Amino acid sequence: MSKKEILGSLQRASVIYRTESGEGRRVWTDVSMDIHEGEWIVVIGPNGSGKSTLASVLLGLCPLSSGQLIYKQDEQWITRGVLQIPDAQFVGDTVQEELDYLPNAQDLTIEARAEWYRETLSVVGLSVPVERALHTLSGGQKQLVNIAAALAVHPAILVLDEPTAMLDPAARKEVRQAVREAHKRGTTIVWITHRLEEAADATRVLGFGDGRVTFDGEPRVFFYGDEGGDRGDLSVMTPCNELGLDPPFVVKTAIGLLQQGCQLRLLPIDMEELAEAVSGSCP
Repeated sequence: MSKKEILGSLQRASVIYRTESGEGRRVWTDVSMDIHEGEWIVVIGPNGSGKSTLASVLLGLCPLSSGQLIYKQDEQWITRGVLQIPDAQFVGDTVQEELDYLPNAQDLTIEARAEWYRETLSVVGLSVPVERALHTLSGGQKQLVNIAAALAVHPAILVLDEPTAMLDPAARKEVRQAVREAHKRGTTIVWITHRLEEAADATRVLGFGDGRVTFDGEPRVFFYGDEGGDRGDLSVMTPCNELGLDPPFVVKTAIGLLQQGCQLRLLPIDMEELAEAVSGSCP
């Protein structure tokens, strides 16, 4: 299968934040990565590792101190972002006002906008009156409005920085499903999170530690090590362990079963795979 086209590339990028004292605090050191068309990249790392800086850099909110960020196309809307706190992104007071700020809306007649509002919200499975005040929406609905607004300009890359951090489990599920649908339609996803179970959606995991990329590969390798630790040597340090992170419930359960002598059909990274893995495998 041919390799997917590169949409964006970071080349030997470093970021240094200037403090009030004038001294520099190095956040990134020599970070390089390519973003390929159609990927779902999940970025994982401990607090302070530099993973959220990636969102700021990709969205043009944080300049590089050295290195380069190159996009395939010189287009204003190649990337769009959704941040951790839903209210922080709003510029209007109602859903309609929020959507009216988008460039797409400016070219539509008043009559045409009603259908466009409906279509824009339906993309993320949201059906609320556009006259609804944003502050009356639930946290999940607010985040869905943000995602709908981001997708309405048809970005090549959607960057999400801890998009479920402030949400309850039901709302997190809704947000993940909306992004899955966007990915199916061809949007490339960069999803930054501290919730390791969200790596189950990834085609690729980036592990950040101390301002460097410490891992770049498949999620199964991130959690179980290369070749799954040979499914026997569970003392091998995995990329997840090396970052000092606690594996998600599914992975810990699978490792516990392996230690009890179960021969699992596969090394699971989500609940469906866990059910498949243990089916007929344990004594």
